[in-house]
Amino acid sequence: MVALSLVAAGAALVTFAVVNALLLYFAGAPKVSLNITAPLLGQTITARISGVPDPYAVGTAVARGVILLTIGLIGAKLLEVGLGELRRQREEETRRQYYEQYYQYQQY
Repeated sequence: MVALSLVAAGAALVTFAVVNALLLYFAGAPKVSLNITAPLLGQTITARISGVPDPYAVGTAVARGVILLTIGLIGAKLLEVGLGELRRQREEETRRQYYEQYYQYQQY
């Protein structure tokens, strides 16, 4: 029962991370205009750059991406542990059945 719950939780986390990562990937970053002023030889030069992705939105997207990566890795580890536990339980059940049959055979 514990193994199945680990597998279900891991699958849910991985699915959540993948779906949100796809949504994040296909979402466009808003464009802004940046005004840059720099002193150069005693004069102040101003440059206006338009069509630049919003730095705040890009930073937020990077943070969301790192968090989604973490969630996906946690989900993958839960899947690994759950599937390993299921495999171990199956091996124990197979071994138990083998020894029961062997014991019954020895009694006859």
